[in-house]
Amino acid sequence: MFANKIHEEAHALMQSGDLEGSISLYTKAMEEFPKDCNLISDRAVAYLHLNEKAKCFADFDLALSLQPNYSYRYASRAFAKNHFGDIDGAVEDYEKAVEIDPNDAVAQNNLGLLLEQKGYKNAAEERFKRADKLSKEEDHLLEIMDDLDNENNPKTDGIKEEVDPNIQREKNISTGKELKKVFTSKSQFKEFMNFIKNGFKIK
Repeated sequence: MFANKIHEEAHALMQSGDLEGSISLYTKAMEEFPKDCNLISDRAVAYLHLNEKAKCFADFDLALSLQPNYSYRYASRAFAKNHFGDIDGAVEDYEKAVEIDPNDAVAQNNLGLLLEQKGYKNAAEERFKRADKLSKEEDHLLEIMDDLDNENNPKTDGIKEEVDPNIQREKNISTGKELKKVFTSKSQFKEFMNFIKNGFKIK
């Protein structure tokens, strides 16, 4: 979410490639919301793309100090550390990120890539397996939403009445019913998942 209209305008400028302009607006928006972590982190990303290392880490460090128990802050700084060549520092931050949130598939995968780069193939493979499992679980939820979309469309089949009578499938159907109470379509659910992956920011 955006802190204010200026934050939204800054984001639009960064998306268009006007990094200097976006930083100017991010800084202006921070006059009203100096402790908004998403705003601070967004400016850090703009500095990263300009290769302004010191300013980039100053913002990522500030955002992390304000949200020390939020895995996304560590993962963001890890990405920046890797960008600037600090692989060991990036590994350390990714490890902290997955310690806080073991279900972060992106952080697990990125940690695996760095461990593989450092020659720790077995440890890397373990991270890849975890990331793959988590991604498949998310894909399965999207499949459930596909079923819900079909159920809402009389021209296609809905969830089959004859289901494999195992506990996991029963859990999946129950999950589907619960998701349906909140999300009316797969696209709505996918948008929500992207919202979470982006650190609760609309991209």
